[in-house]
Amino acid sequence: MAHRLSGASSSLNDLIKISQLLSPGQPALHRLPTTRRDLDKDGKTRKWTFGQKYGNLQNKTILMVGETGSGKTTLINTMVNYFLGVKFEDKVWFEITEEEKRNQREFHTSATVYEIISEEKLSSLTIIDTPGYGDTRGIEKDMEIARNLHELFLHVTGVKDLDAVCLVLKSTQNRISENQRYIFEAVLSLFGKDIEDNIMLFITHSDGGRPTNVLEAIKNEKIPCCYDDENKPVHFLFNNRQSEKQAKKYEHVSKSSWEMGESSLEDFFEFLNSRQRKSLTMTVRVLKEHMQLEACVESLKERIKFREWKQRELTKVQDALKLNKEKIEKNENFPFTVTTVYKEKVDITGASWWDRKVTSCTECQVNCHEYGCWISTNAVWCQVMKDKHCTVCKCPDSKHVRESRKYVTEQREEKVIFKELKKKHSNTNEEVIYDRNSFKEVETEHEKALKMKEEMTKLEIGLKTVLTENEEQRKTLVKGVCVSIIKLSEIALKPDSVFTIQYLDFLIPQVEEVGAAEWIQKLKDMQKLQLLKNHL
Repeated sequence: MAHRLSGASSSLNDLIKISQLLSPGQPALHRLPTTRRDLDKDGKTRKWTFGQKYGNLQNKTILMVGETGSGKTTLINTMVNYFLGVKFEDKVWFEITEEEKRNQREFHTSATVYEIISEEKLSSLTIIDTPGYGDTRGIEKDMEIARNLHELFLHVTGVKDLDAVCLVLKSTQNRISENQRYIFEAVLSLFGKDIEDNIMLFITHSDGGRPTNVLEAIKNEKIPCCYDDENKPVHFLFNNRQSEKQAKKYEHVSKSSWEMGESSLEDFFEFLNSRQRKSLTMTVRVLKEHMQLEACVESLKERIKFREWKQRELTKVQDALKLNKEKIEKNENFPFTVTTVYKEKVDITGASWWDRKVTSCTECQVNCHEYGCWISTNAVWCQVMKDKHCTVCKCPDSKHVRESRKYVTEQREEKVIFKELKKKHSNTNEEVIYDRNSFKEVETEHEKALKMKEEMTKLEIGLKTVLTENEEQRKTLVKGVCVSIIKLSEIALKPDSVFTIQYLDFLIPQVEEVGAAEWIQKLKDMQKLQLLKNHL
């Protein structure tokens, strides 16, 4: 049963009355009553609200970033208690953070929003808790985190503006660990350059002294943040012991910890008044560019794979022709076996929810947005569309469909006769890659016997046209990927993030083949910079 505090304000006693007592003592721990709203279908982006909305309230919105164990959860609860006006003398502590963790994978990729509304202050506080990832790593999980944050920024009741991005670090560390660097870069790479002046540090487990080592580490790592008049990263100190049970012998320590956090938050909110609130418009552009880049690279990989398979198909056809040369010369209807490469649409309803829909082009028979195509309701509104055209295949958006089916490259053995083979490969709409010189040898050998010189000439012309068109498509796609990377470098806070660097090993050889010298050097410079970071 909730207890009342003698001498406490009526509003504080009202809070105690409606909250759930978790643990008695000093301080008594209570959980605030909240309403939950899922901002996506699977509840991976969710919002917990305390209080009732009414009218136009002043609001501050803060994003928290830190690895598991940095003290992020205690900081969130500290901000909630400060916002609600709880004092050390009240001997009470309120918690709003999630009690339910469900499964570990979901917890590590979920974005959670806490919204606290104060009727007395006529204001609200919104705290975004980014996943405390860092226990495990992987680009697939990082992309899922990016998608969850993107969902949060785009949702009608999601987050549209930010007052601060707070990087949470322990005061005891004298360097930024590889894991922390990875976390900061992964999250900061989602934002536009305009957010840098609103990034600041929350130093936890502090004794109240200047955290010299942490501040130097931040500067050495060139982690984006705002600086004060002394050219030091703007930072605020916290001890993270406010919720611990108090003993009379150590009461002065507990009070000192509480006052440090209270004083830091006073300074923090006062500092926010000097900062301009930032719209997430540029950040949404960055996230969209990430999606288009990912889509272009995946489509390019699939086209190269199809091209290579078609090349192998030709080689096997040539081998079959040579092997059966005499029989074909005597009888052009003689059947022989070849391996054919083709595309087929398959069902993907069993895939994860964010990969369950694919935007594909019915004209090119390619998957233009295969992974993470979960936001738009139809192909026209897909993230890879721009100016009524697809940024991946360049076809009009009207040629695209969005469905739970995607194109896959398959191959099968089939029996054909030479006449059928000619007819098939004379079709210039077929995306076939052929070594024309090798095929010409086969043509010459059969020219007199089969009396098909004219047909063979047409076949060669058709293959040449398909070869040229396919190479131009590949060049266009490679250039499109480079344009996306250049755009990211112009607007992203961290253009050399893991999301971009992962593609360079694959992309640089493709760009070299295309011969775009100005892009090659830029991509290689980004790659060298990342390798240097990894060895520091």
